[in-house]
Amino acid sequence: MAPKKRKAASSSASSSSKKGKKTQEAPEPEAAPPPAPASGKSKPLGSKTASEVWSSSEYVQEGKMTQEGFASFISELGIEEMSFEACYLTFKLAPDSQAVDDVMIVCAAKHALQSTMDSLGCRTMAELPARLRAKRASMQADYGPAFAPFFRWLFEMGKAIAALNNGVQSGAVRTVPLAEGLALMEAVLGAWPLMGKLKVFCVDKYAQPFSKDLWTQIGRFVHMNQTGRIRTDLSNYDDDEAGGSAWPCAIDDFVEFVQADAS
Repeated sequence: MAPKKRKAASSSASSSSKKGKKTQEAPEPEAAPPPAPASGKSKPLGSKTASEVWSSSEYVQEGKMTQEGFASFISELGIEEMSFEACYLTFKLAPDSQAVDDVMIVCAAKHALQSTMDSLGCRTMAELPARLRAKRASMQADYGPAFAPFFRWLFEMGKAIAALNNGVQSGAVRTVPLAEGLALMEAVLGAWPLMGKLKVFCVDKYAQPFSKDLWTQIGRFVHMNQTGRIRTDLSNYDDDEAGGSAWPCAIDDFVEFVQADAS
């Protein structure tokens, strides 16, 4: 049997050890790691790829970029709504370049966003505004063949806006209301010197919706006037090389309106 003395020593040592443990400070808990950034928000928009933009719920919902997401997208890039740049980017992203079935859907697929970036020569989103401004300058120089498909598509956009406002299918609308049409024209024809007079004429004199033929002929008239085939003062408007008698009556009336205002 072990001596009592040893037992006492052993007990004392154990007690001392326990006391030491009680007085020892507990270690501080480690700080929790910062929360992971939300998907698509880890870096500025300008440095994101098309895939990263498409994964962000701020811009894309249920696999589609709607008007709301597009508004956030261009706002962060410093592109104004209803500017030439915004309208042209909408055209490039559109699911269908010939028609607009749902005006609320701007882009329906990630590959369309990537394709738009590639066609504009952009490596990053930050390059988009400058590339769009360059596209605007080149198109507004002559409003020529490169501009024509875009301008025709804007007519379809105007129809789709009218359909949404009236709660009907876009196929049921054949013309573009005056207010919507002029807003779109002002956005893209701002460099044309006669745009202001066209607006006054349409509001005060014409006061009718735009038909598809008239819309197309306005685009043709602008191109010929911007390139000098129709002179600035419109004095050769009736000449054969300027279109002669092939123009719609509304454009005849517009020319008379401009010339009367100048006299």
